[in-house]
Amino acid sequence: MLGDKVMVGWARIWVLAYALCCFAFQSFAQEVAQDLALESVPVSVQDLAAQAAARDESEEVTSVAVYDQDFFVDYNPISVEDMLNHIPGTEGLVGFNNNQEERRGLRANADQILINGQRLTGKENSSGDYLGSLPAKSVERIEIITGNVRELDADVGSRVINVILKKGAGSGTWQLGLLGNWEGQKRPVPRFSYSGASGALSYTMSLQIRPAVATIFVKDSIATEAGGTLFNINEKRHRNQEIYTGRGSVSYSASGDRRLQLNGFIRHTPRDNTDTTITLAPITLGNIADGLREVGGIAENIKGEDITWELGADYSQPLGKSAKFNGLFIRSTTTTDTATDTFFRFSNSDLSLLGGDSKDKKATETIARGTVDWHFAEKHDLEVGVEGAINTLDKNLDFFTLVGGTRVDIPFFNSDQDINEDRVEVFTTHSWKPLPALEIQTGVAAEFSWLIQTGSDIGTERSFNFIKPSLDVWYNANTNTQMWFSFLRDVDQLDFDDFVATVNREDDEVLSGNPELAPERSWNIEVGAERRFANGGGVLNGRVFYRRISDVKDLLPLGLSDSQPGNLGSGDHYGIEIDNSLRLKQFFDVDAVLSTKVLIQDSKVKDPFTGLKRRIAKQPKYEFTMSGRYDTEFWDLSFSFDLTKKGGTIESDFNELDRLITGYDLRTFVEKNLSNGMIVRVFFGNALGQKDTRTRARFVTTQEVGAIRQLEFRRQKMTRFNGISIRGSF
Repeated sequence: MLGDKVMVGWARIWVLAYALCCFAFQSFAQEVAQDLALESVPVSVQDLAAQAAARDESEEVTSVAVYDQDFFVDYNPISVEDMLNHIPGTEGLVGFNNNQEERRGLRANADQILINGQRLTGKENSSGDYLGSLPAKSVERIEIITGNVRELDADVGSRVINVILKKGAGSGTWQLGLLGNWEGQKRPVPRFSYSGASGALSYTMSLQIRPAVATIFVKDSIATEAGGTLFNINEKRHRNQEIYTGRGSVSYSASGDRRLQLNGFIRHTPRDNTDTTITLAPITLGNIADGLREVGGIAENIKGEDITWELGADYSQPLGKSAKFNGLFIRSTTTTDTATDTFFRFSNSDLSLLGGDSKDKKATETIARGTVDWHFAEKHDLEVGVEGAINTLDKNLDFFTLVGGTRVDIPFFNSDQDINEDRVEVFTTHSWKPLPALEIQTGVAAEFSWLIQTGSDIGTERSFNFIKPSLDVWYNANTNTQMWFSFLRDVDQLDFDDFVATVNREDDEVLSGNPELAPERSWNIEVGAERRFANGGGVLNGRVFYRRISDVKDLLPLGLSDSQPGNLGSGDHYGIEIDNSLRLKQFFDVDAVLSTKVLIQDSKVKDPFTGLKRRIAKQPKYEFTMSGRYDTEFWDLSFSFDLTKKGGTIESDFNELDRLITGYDLRTFVEKNLSNGMIVRVFFGNALGQKDTRTRARFVTTQEVGAIRQLEFRRQKMTRFNGISIRGSF
């Protein structure tokens, strides 16, 4: 049986992992008592590079730009995020805009951020979010690294931030403020953090409340193909909630480059939301049209909560003079408990309960990873490792209606599943530096997973086996120019929610899940280059890429009149990305940083409903971002903006074809440094009043037949918001 094989396989993996951990921690424990009173200096990536260069000066091909405290003296920053705002090339790596792609395991999920040369182990717990509350007073220097950063397994061509902290007394930051939207909602935005060190022990913690008070207005105009209006639907989605977040990290550095780090994270989101729709239909008096009148509507009250917590650990210790063991561990859990009551809204605003639904969901992820890094010969390094993971999802949807005032449960196919995936990956990489400016890294990983799904309507067992080779090449043309090439086999993360039925509130429909989904697989090729300007003047980076994808994830036909998530055939995805960031002070008499990024892409896959080639669903034609910060001598004022725009997307369904165009999103702020070291900021979000439009063609039977029954034009607008905050440090 598959289950028995899984147990045997896992037993072998955990015995091996247990033996490695026992060996490592036994040696570590012998040192703890004598090291507690010792000062330990953190080892940065730059320090490690220097040690490598001492072995062989021709080995180092990693580019490191260093920014020490003197660089930031004129700006009086409060947090590390403030410091990074003045460094070109760090945009998009910190804060809540850091939309990290979800990928399988720890090996492929790495923030591009190090603290004291060490990664912060986690998936929910982002290093970038730490930097907004990490005090600037605690920083000795910041390093921006391009090249092969072995501590992270970062993608080739990635820029990595390494924050080196001081040793000594602790320091903290605080923030008080108020956020409101143009609908009259107002919420406080407090934040508190503290970091410190004592001997070999260092720690950091932060607490934050972030409001989520966006109100979204949606207007759907339903028309015949000839253009005649059938009716309009106006919807208001009211969000009234806060997100409570706490995070902390404790690190102990022993002598001999031994280190243990523990991380914790928790996020609580209570939900109390309302979606209200009003249907307007043409009214005719006799033979004369009398405009649109309200004929009723729907109101949905959504209440519940989401809770996510995560624990992570990172341990490293040398094995002799030329090898090092690294162990990583995370355990994360997300629970969701929501209930929705649906009411019919009469034109006189009276409500009548129609029914509703509830969702209970618990998702967990447990990952353990161990690697040994061995400098076994001059110019040669070898890494071998194993990673084991257990991912689970227990999800249940209940639907009910009212019949004569009595609740009646509605059965729905595939509305509950208990999913368990056990995964093991064994991997190795070999790094070779044949020339002073050249590094070649080859690797291969073998992944094995076992998937068990049980539910009222589903019971299945599957297994997956993947071989993932890789080749990365870095070349330093000179001290400021680096080029790279990458070729690898990649496997995407499975989203277990797609296996089970899901409620789509945006379109008021229930989507059937597909328990037979397989992960997307791709062969990826990338070529890129980066040019750093002298004296910290900025950076120019460009890449071209091509992906050959198998089992493209999209919608597939289900029966004769419906669809479900599924895997299409093979597809192609290709494009070019260019980003540049300039510190204008190096070229003009202006203390400003201006950054832009442009991604132009296209793809091809066969549509299962029409048989024609089209772009991959929900993939924008382009993505454009521009950001800037200008520090003036006029009243010590600073100005900043962040502008984003995405190109159109499409989504193909059984009898529908959607085309979506998103508007410009502009966020900006003005802040002033006060004489007592505090900063006052006035900020504006969605300053342009972003408007998204969707055109939906509904066909009589199917897209393939081609006869359009009606057209739907959706205009979606999010409310503007603004606020004020004051920040300081202690």
